[in-house]
Amino acid sequence: MPMVLFAALAASAAPPAAGLIEVRPDGMRTLFTTERLHRNDQVVAQSAESQGIAKCCVALRILGPQRRRSDVSDELTGRRVRAYALPSLKAPDTLPYLGGALVFHARDEDASQVEHALSGDPAGKALPTVCISSEGAHLLQWLDGKPKAHLYMHFDYAVEPSCSEDMLKKSH
Repeated sequence: MPMVLFAALAASAAPPAAGLIEVRPDGMRTLFTTERLHRNDQVVAQSAESQGIAKCCVALRILGPQRRRSDVSDELTGRRVRAYALPSLKAPDTLPYLGGALVFHARDEDASQVEHALSGDPAGKALPTVCISSEGAHLLQWLDGKPKAHLYMHFDYAVEPSCSEDMLKKSH
């Protein structure tokens, strides 16, 4: 009986939530997510190589909440997007960057899930995709072919898009 209870508890652990990581030129890192987070919740995030190309992965801890920003919205469900401070990068290592992340609540944290995510194989829970449309960045995540997350960060300027029309249609 205890083994059955343990298996049920392990299976009930919440899947990690999607998050958008922003690294600013001054090294400040911010996580955007619709989840309510606490100190010690763990983030597994993409980071940037020297050419700005995404690489996997770095483990970070939430430092605390930040002020809400109006330039980031939840395009899938309309939920409030929350901002959280992450440890800053040192100036020489800083490259402005937007990337995907998985958030693991400390209360639900399964060490093997975090280890799989850090190794680039999050056991079927792929890191969200980040692509650019003509005026902003989209964080997209699917689970079993269905959209699970779609955050949007609006830019105040036009940029060269990298998102495909099909990808954006599939995310609604």
